[in-house]
Amino acid sequence: MKVTRHRPDFVLFLVVILLAMIGLVAVYSASAIYAYKMQDTPNYYFLRQLMFFVIGTFGMLFAMNTHYQMWYKLSRPMLLVTYLLLVMVFVPGVGMNVNGAYRWISLGPFSFQPTEIAMITINLYLAYLLTKKGDRVSDPKASFWPSVILVVIGFGLIILEPDMDTAITFAGGPFLIMFVAGVPWKHLRNTMLLAIITSVPLALMGYRGDRIWAYLDPFKHMDGDGYQIVQSLFAISTGGWTGRGLGHSIEKFSYLPEAHTDFIFAIFSEEWGLIGGLFLIVLYGVVIWRGIHIALNVQDKFAQLVAIGITSVIAMAVFFNIGSVSGLLPVIGVPLPFISYGGTSLVFKLFMMGILLNISRYTARPEEIALLPSSAPRIKHGANIDLKTSRFDA
Repeated sequence: MKVTRHRPDFVLFLVVILLAMIGLVAVYSASAIYAYKMQDTPNYYFLRQLMFFVIGTFGMLFAMNTHYQMWYKLSRPMLLVTYLLLVMVFVPGVGMNVNGAYRWISLGPFSFQPTEIAMITINLYLAYLLTKKGDRVSDPKASFWPSVILVVIGFGLIILEPDMDTAITFAGGPFLIMFVAGVPWKHLRNTMLLAIITSVPLALMGYRGDRIWAYLDPFKHMDGDGYQIVQSLFAISTGGWTGRGLGHSIEKFSYLPEAHTDFIFAIFSEEWGLIGGLFLIVLYGVVIWRGIHIALNVQDKFAQLVAIGITSVIAMAVFFNIGSVSGLLPVIGVPLPFISYGGTSLVFKLFMMGILLNISRYTARPEEIALLPSSAPRIKHGANIDLKTSRFDA
């Protein structure tokens, strides 16, 4: 039985576009004062974000209409290019040193973060690797160790930049992909415990340790590392139920530093209130729900693992960003997907959504699922395979 190609997930497409458009409005409101101060025009960051939105939308449409099997074929060269880019950030004249960190590659008037590309390509290659292993996925030598080496290389290069915040969100996708693919749980559990044990000393070192102490009592450290979170809490709390109104934020007048980036949710909540903040969270919930739905209903194992990886990238970024801004978590410098200012993040997250939307075109409909044999054998990627390919399936 062959699944019929159909239209992409309309709900997912609509919500992603809505989030990106809300992001344009939020960036303009949050950045206007800062842009006028730094660039002598209130439109500077908005116009750049608008340009990246257009580029990202074309990228999403391209990926949405490109069969996901192409990424199966290209995953290996894409991974090698990604590793090369992660190394190039340390090359003088190519990589940019911003506040002591090498996270950017300069291209004249523009720059981009290779870590955003890594979030796509490493997940794609991991899905390719574990799909290719087939029934050998239960053998640690065939699945677990190659996967761990792959992830550790990427994780290590990101840590060296240093970018501990991105590395934390990056690690979640590969872990879920390995879990869903059927990599032995014992090895995953032990790796997770080891990662937690080794990350605690790293988290307590330098500025990261200062962030944790500030998180425990931000008002005690409001003259130092607690300043940003205190101002963020002021913004959220003064927004009340319905907010001050679009453009009427007080915190964006240089009280909350660079409010259009990682802390944009605080300005959004100040202007749109608790109702607006909850509405934004609901929209993210819809994206995550549709991503999981797509993963559950696509027959191809590679497509399923890619869908899980993409959905987890969005889910973890939302969790860590809003958790940081609201004081539920220590401050982690992760942009809010589709909303925070940042061209690389917006373009590549829209591109990821395009891949997910293409996968949604090959999900099995209820009438097609009913025709599948209850105990069909597993066969290779790209063929008409049984739905029962992972831990998600009964």
